[in-house]
Amino acid sequence: MDLVRTIRSAMMRRFADPARRTQQRVRAEAARQRQGRPHQVLYFHQVDDPYSQLAAQALLPLLDRYDIQLLPKVVARPTPIAIHEQALWNQWAARECAAMAPFYGLRFDPPAVGADLALARRILLATSDVRVFAQQAQGVSAALHSGERAALAALAVGFSLPSESEAEKTLAQHFDLRHRLGHYLGGMFYYEGEWYWGIDRLHYLEERLDALGARRTSAPTDGSVKLTRSTPSTLNTSRRLKLEFFPSLRSPYTHLSYARVKALCERYPVDLVLRPVLPMMMRGVKADRRKGVYILRDTQREAERLGIAFGNIWDPFGKPILRAYSLFPWARDQGRGFEYLHVYSQAVWGERVDAQSLQGLRGIVERAGLNWAEALKRLDNTDWEAEMETNVQDMIAAGSWGVPTLRLTADGDNPEFTVWGQDRIWLIEEEIIQRLSAP
Repeated sequence: MDLVRTIRSAMMRRFADPARRTQQRVRAEAARQRQGRPHQVLYFHQVDDPYSQLAAQALLPLLDRYDIQLLPKVVARPTPIAIHEQALWNQWAARECAAMAPFYGLRFDPPAVGADLALARRILLATSDVRVFAQQAQGVSAALHSGERAALAALAVGFSLPSESEAEKTLAQHFDLRHRLGHYLGGMFYYEGEWYWGIDRLHYLEERLDALGARRTSAPTDGSVKLTRSTPSTLNTSRRLKLEFFPSLRSPYTHLSYARVKALCERYPVDLVLRPVLPMMMRGVKADRRKGVYILRDTQREAERLGIAFGNIWDPFGKPILRAYSLFPWARDQGRGFEYLHVYSQAVWGERVDAQSLQGLRGIVERAGLNWAEALKRLDNTDWEAEMETNVQDMIAAGSWGVPTLRLTADGDNPEFTVWGQDRIWLIEEEIIQRLSAP
């Protein structure tokens, strides 16, 4: 047995353990009450981060609903090792937030090239009142979008701005605080040991605050941000769309996608094309430990909400992945490609199956409706490698480098449409509805 994989898998199970999270929450609340502290929420804001721009618009609604002490912390950048190719990230984030914002009733203004980010940060660092900060953050975003320094300077009137050196010192302190608490991005909320990413995860923070009785008596009972979905009327089901699905067998978020992607293709006239890729770390992309821990904990929350088994992990990194992919083209040829990947994911992420062992792999193959004797004839071949590399390059060409990626191919006057992440399946569905609603 691989000792390193055994230890790593045990650590991953520990990080994803919901019982451990519950215990941590109980201890945190006991300490808070013992020390007489308010419900203190930290918010890390990056002025040129699209996700921060959306999250900042939730600050006032959050304050209106909860009796909390909200402490904004301005940061200048993400942790470099946690972001694969910053330029690609910036382009992707701007495109994604522009697509998302209308469904949340939020405004998105991408900063103009050459906008004075340093001045924008100094303005927000000078703002001590949280309600003023929330208003200024939105004003700063609009001013950065215009690209006019005068618009930014107008926001500074009446405030005593820190010097450039003072601002750099404070930004470094906020960066170190975020790093020490265990995260790497802007647009993040932190409360008593847990992280919540922007508008996507704010509802988990609100559920926790509700459980602690922190909602104001006179406050609305809804959430601080609301996703408004389309209500499809008559759809043109005579048309068929093609959806490419780029999964990875070592991605916890991909694990949450299989059943929902399948349901999506059953709900609409959509042909699914499977295009699996090697995990990023097996493609030479480095990862920060904090990122890995956050992903596991976040996936556990999402899995619980979705009713998907997760956390009983046996890490398939390395040879198990290679063995698995050696069988994929054959499984696809048998018409069981999707079932094979889905069962494999369930086994390694939710059932602690050692997929490197022949016994473990056999159970996966047979549960997927495939013949083990036939599988053995193809096990450990390398014929699949060129196809996987093509999949990776096509995914990157679509603007994404992570999984799960979903791409609707070009259709008539509609260009290709790509989303990244299991929490963007709703967005690909909106695009499907739009295309099928068109005359």
